[in-house]
Amino acid sequence: MINLLKGQFIRYLANRQSSSVIFEEDEFIVKAEVTSDVLFDIMDKKETILQPIGEGSATYNNPEGKTITFIDYEDFINQLPDSLSKNIKRCDFLAYDSDCTSFILNELSQSGSRANKLNDARKQLHKTAFLLCGVAEIKEFIYHHKNKQCIFSNKQQLISTPNNIADAFSLICNYLPQPIHHNFQPIAKLGFELIETAIINV
Repeated sequence: MINLLKGQFIRYLANRQSSSVIFEEDEFIVKAEVTSDVLFDIMDKKETILQPIGEGSATYNNPEGKTITFIDYEDFINQLPDSLSKNIKRCDFLAYDSDCTSFILNELSQSGSRANKLNDARKQLHKTAFLLCGVAEIKEFIYHHKNKQCIFSNKQQLISTPNNIADAFSLICNYLPQPIHHNFQPIAKLGFELIETAIINV
């Protein structure tokens, strides 16, 4: 996926421009991290994507220990020349597992105004999915995954991490609302589910 972003995806964006854009694939860095941890958090705009449980904006529950790759999509788009990235709405992260079970677009927030942020998140998630699926090779990669999800995670406050990691997860589960499945046709037409949750099960 990283090579697809640096190659085919940038060429796709460049081909949409009226004037040619010259670039070298190696000049762009795709910030990515891989984990098989059972429980962990993620956070944007930090030095590392992966965070200890209870210290991020979304909690991932990976009971089978699948190998999951996270890509900081927003950071990648922000590196592109303005001629390519202008007006591109972008979600925070892409995530996918090596078993081809889940491909996730994840938009993070800690907003007290959830409803307003949800509207923005839907647009960011939809535009990300739409752009990615516009590249045949990336669409093929995504559609190899059984579950394709656009997830809006709004954890309104962080929870301190107790010494026992299982207790921390139980506390988070009790604290946060259950996942909400939204019917948003532009996302559904692309083959994705739109889910609002701060706890992602993979």
